[in-house]
Amino acid sequence: MNCNVCGFVGRDGDTFCYSCGKPLAGPETDVVEQIESVPGTVTWRGREVAVGILLILFCVFPVTGIAILMGKFAGRFEQAIGAWESSHLMGLAILIVVWRLGLRPRGLSVASLGLSAPTTSVRLTSLLAVLALAGSLLFTWGYANLVDLLRWPELLGPPEIPDGIVFPGVAALATYEALAVWTPVTEEIFFRGFVFAGLAPRLGIPRAIVVSALVFSAFHLSLGVLAPIFITGVLLAWLYHRTGSLWPGIAAHAGQNALAVSAVIIGG
Repeated sequence: MNCNVCGFVGRDGDTFCYSCGKPLAGPETDVVEQIESVPGTVTWRGREVAVGILLILFCVFPVTGIAILMGKFAGRFEQAIGAWESSHLMGLAILIVVWRLGLRPRGLSVASLGLSAPTTSVRLTSLLAVLALAGSLLFTWGYANLVDLLRWPELLGPPEIPDGIVFPGVAALATYEALAVWTPVTEEIFFRGFVFAGLAPRLGIPRAIVVSALVFSAFHLSLGVLAPIFITGVLLAWLYHRTGSLWPGIAAHAGQNALAVSAVIIGG
């Protein structure tokens, strides 16, 4: 499949040109027509992405305030309630912003966000998702050990996840639902389905991967996880581009969060 804009030869199943980020089309297909008619392509661009990022950033403060306030009424479950509530409120804000800026004005379906079947085979898709998850975990582990070995300031080390963030007993399922299901789905929709896909046609795939990963990292608001989250963002954006679907990235993201929650439970 050749790109009509820059001539780059793409792989079968690719939606966007890896070089310039424009939608891939056959030699007789008009690029504008393809943007409007092919599911999985997007028509929002950098302006909508920038506004969306600002809106979600603005939402961080009231959401955090509400979570802290609700946690104060929860007694010993303060941290667990706060994490559960902030996860759901931020996810809801993400869905509203993406719908309002991306889908609704253009009459697009959720398939435009990548919530569709992968273009790669089941075996290859599974392998790529596992590799992305393994790469993220390996880098995080290596980074944490490097910080410890070089005795860098604690500020640069990944923070410990507090035990109180997980509900006790069977109620821990609510924590898994919030952090290992809801959060991966909504964050992948925003950072990969909305931000990365909206930047790709203008910046090209490589730069859109880097910029979306930087945004993803910055939103975690902690110096100690900037590098690990950036690498995770790069891997997840690449996974989305390679498979043409958000579902592999959601699975990898969910696996990483589930492992983190499980580590807290086992360690506690």
